[in-house]
Amino acid sequence: MRVGPQALTARHGGGSARVRSANAFGHRAMAETMAAPSALVLKCEECGKEAPHRVLRGRVAGKDEVVFEGVVKCSACGVVRSIVTREPRPIEVPLILSWMANSVRQTIEMGPEEDVIVGEEIVLADGRARVTAVESKGRRVQKAKASEVDTIWAKRADKVWVPFSVNMGNRTVARRALAAPDEEFEVGDIVDLGKQRAVVHRIRTAHRTLDHGSATADEIVRLYGRVVRERTSH
Repeated sequence: MRVGPQALTARHGGGSARVRSANAFGHRAMAETMAAPSALVLKCEECGKEAPHRVLRGRVAGKDEVVFEGVVKCSACGVVRSIVTREPRPIEVPLILSWMANSVRQTIEMGPEEDVIVGEEIVLADGRARVTAVESKGRRVQKAKASEVDTIWAKRADKVWVPFSVNMGNRTVARRALAAPDEEFEVGDIVDLGKQRAVVHRIRTAHRTLDHGSATADEIVRLYGRVVRERTSH
């Protein structure tokens, strides 16, 4: 199994968050310690590209707003410039997070004007989740500003179950493998299923069946294969 390309991240103090251009500070707000970030996503005044900018020096302050003042370097063209950015302070939005058979009630920090959209992914402290429902002003909606959201329902998106039909001689049994959504399965791969291992013979996606090649876990409807018999020497 091979892992696909990883998304760009920016460091914020001791943690990390997926970079989103809608928010110069990334999806997560600044830490309560007000430590300066190591990178910001900005539109460069020199080359005109929206790109990560390395923070050379700077500080974060502000009560009603998160204000960053410092010097940054554009990763696209290398120009160095001084900037001042301002963003509203983040708010805590109620979140009901589902994973397998469990649901946990928690909160997520978001910018007040940040859009929450059904079907889109949000970044958590320990992974990602896909929004399955949004409640705003007592009713379900497809999209709302974070400041108007009563509750977000989401399902973890950093791990998925991949169904696997395994041939074991005279019978076929159903198994499943836990994988990252962008993890690739290829015909010929040997997959660890706990007490057993199986070799992939065929891959079915929503649009085609593969007798060779590969597909990512979030594309796969079902894997087909046979159990691998372990050989022992005497």
